[in-house]
Amino acid sequence: MKKTGALLIGSALGLAAGQTMASGFGVSYQSVSAMGTAYAGAGVLSENASNQWYNPATLAGLKKTELSLALHQVWVDTHFEADGVSGPGDLDDIEPFVGSGFLAVPIGETMTFGLSIVSPFGTKIEYENNWGNATGLPAPNPATTGDIYATESDLQTININPSLGIQVTDNLNVGVGVSYQTLDAKITNDATILDGDDDSYGWNVGLTYSPDDNNHFGAAYRSEVDFEVDGDITFTPLGSAGTGGLIPAGSYDGSADVTLPASLQLSYAGDLSDNTQILLGVEWMEWSSLDKLEVDTDQFGTLPPENFNWDNTTRYSLGMNHSLNAGTVLRIGVAMEESTQATDNRSAISPDSDRVWATLGAGFTPMENMIIDVGYAHVFVDDADINRTDKALPLSGTYELDADIIGAQLSYRF
Repeated sequence: MKKTGALLIGSALGLAAGQTMASGFGVSYQSVSAMGTAYAGAGVLSENASNQWYNPATLAGLKKTELSLALHQVWVDTHFEADGVSGPGDLDDIEPFVGSGFLAVPIGETMTFGLSIVSPFGTKIEYENNWGNATGLPAPNPATTGDIYATESDLQTININPSLGIQVTDNLNVGVGVSYQTLDAKITNDATILDGDDDSYGWNVGLTYSPDDNNHFGAAYRSEVDFEVDGDITFTPLGSAGTGGLIPAGSYDGSADVTLPASLQLSYAGDLSDNTQILLGVEWMEWSSLDKLEVDTDQFGTLPPENFNWDNTTRYSLGMNHSLNAGTVLRIGVAMEESTQATDNRSAISPDSDRVWATLGAGFTPMENMIIDVGYAHVFVDDADINRTDKALPLSGTYELDADIIGAQLSYRF
């Protein structure tokens, strides 16, 4: 993906965030059954094949071939209130549809092969024209505050992750996997259009341990994934003017190194009774790996870096499973998740902020070997102030965000 220009480099890796309703530009929607408990315990349970995404060691608990398909519909409500005089534009509401697929196949008595296909990072966000008008300037302006920072972003990743879970002892399972991940992005504002893609590899490992029949622990680590994104950067006349005319308007080849973060997930499931489990989860993500972005071009060399200074984040989850009978389980959960950004480094392309998840879910077994899971989540997001002065005009105001997610998942055991 070519990125250039001190004027807009910031947009390139602000890439995608707020609209995904997870820290940075992460996507949380992989498993509907896990969403029902706000992802608490997701890395220690073997409820279905989707748990392998959170910890490959959970595969060892699956003793039948299983296929799981999960679908999530997301409704995001985002509003921007500019300080001073408000412009005529705001954000278009986006309703992304996210799907995932999982397969588990036992190999002998102690090993299970798994395959997951998910989208771990991504966003789709669009602003209306002339949004976030410059403070104190009458609308419309030839270049409004918001449009010079962002007009549209579209980021998609696909991760294909074969894994293997191994039962080492009656109490200990381990797992390992490799990831092939693709990244495709288009980021635009009034100055530049960035368009490019790349693919790369990563790995993941995990274990689960049950010291007794009622307590179960899980730990899993997923590596960072490094990309060298190649593509095109197009400078508009306004973008060319922002470089003092050093870069003429037009399209150019370029490349930029992008690192998507590593993560560590800790999980606990405690059996309170034969029918009820309490679940805990902690997920840490190393967003500080996005420390800066440097763009290399054949025509103009390496452009001045854009410093992100994003914080690492942690999500804390608490949930509960309660079985009504052999064929029905109810789920409830709550999670608190930290923001990667603060007022002075918040991206117009990724208005990330602290958030709280409240979730409900249920699982049903309508027939032998078939499980249907449904879930609902509401995400409460703290208002996110932004105060940026690094482009042609300042951007100052507040984002107001929240989201609703519903999901359905079908699992079939052969």
